[in-house]
Amino acid sequence: MDRATRPWSPLTWAPTLLLVPCLIGAAPGEALDGAVTSLEAGADDPEVVAQADLEKAEAMARKGQFRSAQVHYQRLAKKFPTTEAGKVAARRGQPSAFLGWDWIAESGDPENRIDVVLMGEGYQVDEMHGFVRLAADVPHFFERNRTLGAYAPYFNWLRADLVSADNGVDGFGRDYDTALNGRTLGTNAGHVGIDTKAVFDMMRELPEHDGQAVVFVRNGVLGTGGGGVATIGGQSLRTAVHEFGHSFGGLGDEYSTETHKRGAPSRGKNTTPDPDPAKAPWAHFIEAKVRGVGMYEGASGQVRGAWKPTSGGCVMESGEFFCPVCREALILRIYQFVDPVDACEPASHPRNSKEELAMPTEGLTFVVTPMHPETHKLEVDWYILPEAKTPQGAPNPDRARAFGYSRKGAGKTRAPGRLPILDAKPERARTPHKTGASELHIKHKDLDPGRYRVLCRVRDTTQPRGERVPWVLKDTEGLLESERGWWIRVPEE
Repeated sequence: MDRATRPWSPLTWAPTLLLVPCLIGAAPGEALDGAVTSLEAGADDPEVVAQADLEKAEAMARKGQFRSAQVHYQRLAKKFPTTEAGKVAARRGQPSAFLGWDWIAESGDPENRIDVVLMGEGYQVDEMHGFVRLAADVPHFFERNRTLGAYAPYFNWLRADLVSADNGVDGFGRDYDTALNGRTLGTNAGHVGIDTKAVFDMMRELPEHDGQAVVFVRNGVLGTGGGGVATIGGQSLRTAVHEFGHSFGGLGDEYSTETHKRGAPSRGKNTTPDPDPAKAPWAHFIEAKVRGVGMYEGASGQVRGAWKPTSGGCVMESGEFFCPVCREALILRIYQFVDPVDACEPASHPRNSKEELAMPTEGLTFVVTPMHPETHKLEVDWYILPEAKTPQGAPNPDRARAFGYSRKGAGKTRAPGRLPILDAKPERARTPHKTGASELHIKHKDLDPGRYRVLCRVRDTTQPRGERVPWVLKDTEGLLESERGWWIRVPEE
């Protein structure tokens, strides 16, 4: 089924829970669910029995029965060591391991959302409920940031439950057994770090992720971020937003305080070693005379030799909001993952497709559902073009992925490319208020016989209500726009 039209429900990703004989007793204070009935056909097959029991342990973890889940994994691994489920259970039954996962906040189909995974490091089994409470607050706190809050419907949040045998952080001659090998880095203030390979190993246990994780280290301090992983010492949600700017947005530090030896400053989205405004990555903001944007020395942890776009107040320094330059970079990054078109009906046809829809007497109706930021609506335009006037350029009419998407892979991105320019007048469409979808109904009598291309184009202006200028001034890859198209044939009377 076409990605843009596939129905989605949170239940789509929930494991199927089979009722199996109870293999173990409950740990103190926890009850085992899933009473004994009878197994379906295949009960004599160890793989079937072990898989059913694995799903039972996963359900325990999802319900917060972490100790019971841990014991259940251990006993399953011992009873069925050669089965695939037994091997998974052996891995999850270790003193420091992945126990399970659950959704925290779901805004839509994971295939067109950014699925961010929250993890806890250094939480022992009896401390896990503290991490569950912390994780539940993260999406709400991120939404308080104006930029991330505007695009909150573009994110899904998952919680990966990692148990650690110890709750310390390696360093100063001490070595602890934890899920992600948390350690003190050699910075001036002893920033916390983790093993990013271990983070991605844990994400492979999940049905959904986009290679983006936020890790809270229970006994760490400060934070680090990069390569899709934001690491936060303790429970500072403010630090989490800053580190997410690094790990997700690829943003640099805008403060000048030296935290460690970094070498010569490099050119980034919001920092540069070159004082020439015309060569700054944000030169288009300076040229547009966006208020507050210029060249300010002191960035990348250095007082001299590095410049930033604003004098202060940005999250990437120590402020509460993202400056205009960082805001633009974040929005473009979001659209590297999320297509402005969330769904369409019927399934669209590629530009070179031989498929077509026959025009019935009652006409045809096309429906496109655009994404919907909290602050504004996306522009939607419809066109009906004779085949001979259909644009022949090939810049990504259906927004295929840049590479294959696997739910257990490292994420998904959209292929860039601007759409061909259309020299045509848009058709009038209907937009029901309840769904936010845009509908175009084409009547048989309105078109002469022949083959036509119906196009729907969706674009994010990035200009919330009340803003004087758009949040994105430069979209060189055409990430803010998308298109769906259909071929139709109008027969002779």
